[in-house]
Amino acid sequence: MRVNKKVAATVSALAMTTGLLAMSGATTASAADGCNTNVVSGTARSATGARGQLFELRYNGSGTNTCAWGRVTNGAIGMHVWVDRSSDGGRTWEPQLGIRRVDAGTSVHTEAWRDSNGKLMRACGDSGDNTAIVCTGWY
Repeated sequence: MRVNKKVAATVSALAMTTGLLAMSGATTASAADGCNTNVVSGTARSATGARGQLFELRYNGSGTNTCAWGRVTNGAIGMHVWVDRSSDGGRTWEPQLGIRRVDAGTSVHTEAWRDSNGKLMRACGDSGDNTAIVCTGWY
C-alpha cells in the first residue's frame, strides 16, 4: 500500500508540473499572425553573456507592423534565450516569451513576436540553468 501512495504522489506531482509547464506557455501574449524569422531587417540590440555567447534582439518589418525575436549565437548546449515585451517603457513586462534552449549546435532563436503599437522588446538569456541572466537593452 505504501508503494501505491508513493506512486500516486509521484504521478500527482508530475501532472501538476506538466500542467504548470503547459500554463507557462499559454500567457496573454502569443506569437503574432504574420510574424516570422525568415526575413531579417536587422539586429536592434545585442549583449554578451558570461561565456562569450551573443544574445541578439532581431527584427523585421517597419513602422506599425514590426516583429522581433531573440537569438543566441556562439552558445553551447544548455543555454537559453527568450524575449520580454513591455507596454510601459520597461517598467513591467511579459517575461520569457518563446523561451528556447540550445539542444544542439551553438545557436537557437525564439519565435517572432509582434512589437508594434508602442511595445518595447528585449532579448535575454543565460549560460545554462541557475546562471546569471543577461538582457539586451529595450528597443
